Amino acid sequence: MREFSNNTNARLPVLFLLDTSGSMNGIVRGDNQHILRQEYSDGINWNIVTGDNLVTRMDELNAGFQRFVSDILADPLAKLAADVAVITFARTVATVKEFGPIRESDTGLKISTSRENETLLGEAVELALSELDSRKRTYRAHGVEFYQPWFVVMTDGVPTSARHRELEGRLEELTINRKLSVFVFGIGRADLSELSFISPGRPPMQINDQKFPELFAWLSRSVRMVSMSVPGERVSLTPLPEDVWRV
Repeated sequence: MREFSNNTNARLPVLFLLDTSGSMNGIVRGDNQHILRQEYSDGINWNIVTGDNLVTRMDELNAGFQRFVSDILADPLAKLAADVAVITFARTVATVKEFGPIRESDTGLKISTSRENETLLGEAVELALSELDSRKRTYRAHGVEFYQPWFVVMTDGVPTSARHRELEGRLEELTINRKLSVFVFGIGRADLSELSFISPGRPPMQINDQKFPELFAWLSRSVRMVSMSVPGERVSLTPLPEDVWRV
């Protein structure tokens, strides 16, 4: 494959699994907000709001991901190491970006919310793990070294099936054997007790949904730290900034 012949650096596979269910249209800020009605969606009762200059969680997530893209493009070493995929999920799962380097064209990548109100988290995690396994096989087939893969999950809903609970043992085994590093971020009213089933090694983190750019900046800095190390070497990441936590 051309991407491996042109760049023989060790890769850091980073798979983002992002919730795009209807609840990601939740308003985080805006002017003259007025509640029109209530609707039950994605396991939670939501206020349907009108107003001016409304900003949703998905708007903030997109701003954060673009921060990640620009940071990676600006760092020559991280740009060579980062091998990024983006998968979204609600009731169905979609690949927004297949594994590959961050390119200038990714500055226009925008994630959209789905009209689906289910959050089939477990099914999405299962597919993501399969994609990570496939990517590692590709590395080995081309003689490319790689760092411990990252699996980054962001969701604001309550899982609408129990499949994620069945994956707890598999994820725990992968992390114990240093074959996967999992970062689970709960947004808004996400159920952290449910997310703990897919977050071995570190508890799921409740994130301020107005601080996505800061969160993604931390992720890009962490990619840079790993890219300066040797595959297999332990790297201590800096703590998340205090203002990223939900308040």
